[in-house]
Amino acid sequence: MKTYINITAALVFLLSIQSNAQVFKDQLDEIYLGSAKAELNDFILLNSEISNSDRFKFSKALRAARNGQDSLVFMSDKYRLALTEVEYLKLIRRTANQSSDSTEFVAKLSAELPNLKEVIESDASYVDMYDKVRPATFYGRIEALPDVL
Repeated sequence: MKTYINITAALVFLLSIQSNAQVFKDQLDEIYLGSAKAELNDFILLNSEISNSDRFKFSKALRAARNGQDSLVFMSDKYRLALTEVEYLKLIRRTANQSSDSTEFVAKLSAELPNLKEVIESDASYVDMYDKVRPATFYGRIEALPDVL
């Protein structure tokens, strides 16, 4: 008899929970998912900062990035990419050092960051950034030396 009362109480409790869940389910509003492309791109802000500087120096930028320890975020409806500012500056320096012109720079940079390939190839600021960054690299300094021989 005692077991019968416990089972009945448990069934009543479960049925009351289910009825409350149905009430809350009916009160929810509809959510519409759109195809609007929301992008947040910290990379463009850093690129414009580099492009607008008169004489860019990697050592100062890397020191400031290490002290700040900021991360750059690119978010779209498809994916999210986050890099530290130090990693991104090193990647830009290495890619600019290995490239002989701006088209090669854009191609190598988009190969290094495949998630940003469409953004890098469509944005003209990367070409301007190469022109600012190349003289600050090792091979850029070597190219700037006069021919002695």
